[in-house]
Order: sequence, then C-alpha cells, then structure tokens
Amino acid sequence: MTYPDPQVQRTIADRFVPLKLHLFTDRAAVRPFQVFWTPTILIGDRSGKIRYRSINFLPPKEYLGILDIGEALVRMRWREYDLCLFRLDDAVARDPDGPLAAEALYWKGIGVYFQGNHDVAGQHRIWAEIQQRFPDSIWAKRIP
Repeated sequence: MTYPDPQVQRTIADRFVPLKLHLFTDRAAVRPFQVFWTPTILIGDRSGKIRYRSINFLPPKEYLGILDIGEALVRMRWREYDLCLFRLDDAVARDPDGPLAAEALYWKGIGVYFQGNHDVAGQHRIWAEIQQRFPDSIWAKRIP
C-alpha cells in the first residue's frame, strides 16, 4: 500500500499539508474539486487552486514521483523555478525510465523556459531528450 510506506509518510509530512476528504460524507467540500473517483490526489497551492491531480492508487515510487511533479507545478506557478526544477530532477532520478520520467522532463522543459526568461534553446534541449528516450509517450507527442 502507498500510505503506510515510510518515505511516502515523511515526504507528505515534510512538504505538504494533507487534507483528507470523504467523497460521500464531505460532499460540499469535495464538490468544487470535481472529484468523481477515489482516491483522488489533489495538489494545490497557497491560493487554494489545484495545480495537479492524480486519480487512484499508485505504488510508493510512482506516488513519490506524483508528489514531486505536483509540487514542481505549484512552485512553477509561483515563480520558484529553482525548487521546481529540483523536484522534477528528483522525479526523473527516482525512476529514470519509469512511467513519470517523460512527464517530469516535459514540465522541466517549461520550467527551464520560464527560469531562463524564455529560454527556448534550453526548453528544446530537454524536450529533445523526451523525443529520443520516450518517442511513443504522450509527452513526446505534445512537443511541437
């Protein structure tokens, strides 16, 4: 199971403010988030906006990757690019050929673009890695 994993517990405790809502008993609180399946992991920012969503259970390694990507997207929205890129690098390093690596690299390309004040060359360098390593991924297909 995901949540009993010690690393998952530490990561959530150290980096997030967890909120557990029950789909059927907390309907008024859940409705604005448009949750229709459980569990749904929502990662929001300090303004209360949801920046990342993941549906259903995942093994701990992939769940940690989801947390990294979700936090990175929050950091990117708040222009905290160094921490954003750090989290995305963590997600890739944890499982370089895993199911979340292409997604993490995709967002890293966008983070590099913004961090470098519209660094198109840096973005394309990272996106070229996706096209080379993960040519059949949905993330490679999103690259113009």
